[in-house]
Formats: sequence, structure tokens, C-alpha cells
Amino acid sequence: MTEEETGPDYHLLLDPDEVPVAASAMRLYLGDEAHQPEIQALGREVLVRFEDEPGERGVLSVPLSAKEMKIVFFAVRLLINDLQRGQAGEREILWRIIEKLPDEHVMRAIEL
Repeated sequence: MTEEETGPDYHLLLDPDEVPVAASAMRLYLGDEAHQPEIQALGREVLVRFEDEPGERGVLSVPLSAKEMKIVFFAVRLLINDLQRGQAGEREILWRIIEKLPDEHVMRAIEL
């Protein structure tokens, strides 16, 4: 069965202020860290979904496969590690996104 037949593994619900920060994290990850073609393709697919129209109360529901979820998780973690203390507001938003995803042990178990 394909992903389309089974549906996404996870829906990441992003508040309006989280969408541009998540997109920024993904662009950084794709530009700096992700050199494998599969990761590049998955990341570009996620970036397109970040541009979808939000639903109720401006919340964007981003459907993700397990692999896409892992890429988003590590992209957000990379940006958290890159930001300085003076960027506390953006770090806070990134931590909110991390809290919406399964923990790191789950992410590490997903094979790309």
C-alpha cells in the first residue's frame, strides 16, 4: 500500500506564528545538512505543505509520513542549536513545535 492509500502517519498542527519558523528550519536543513536525494525530495514536499491554507483559527494541519516527520524533527532541532540566546522568541516557537512531535527516541527509530 502507498501512503496515499493508508493516509499520513501524523498530522503536525502549526499555529500561525510557527509556520514560517518551521519553514525556515526546513530550508536551513535542506541547505546545510541534507545531501541525500531522498531527504531533499521529502523536505521539498514538506515545504510545499507549509504553504497550504490554514484551517480553523489559522491552524495549519500538515500531514506527514514517518520519514517526513523525522526530517521536520531534526530540522527544527538543528535550528534550535544554531540560534543564539538573543533569539529567544524564535527558540521558544521551535520548542513548541518539538513538543507537538513524538520524542527523539521515536524519531531515531524511523529509518530513512
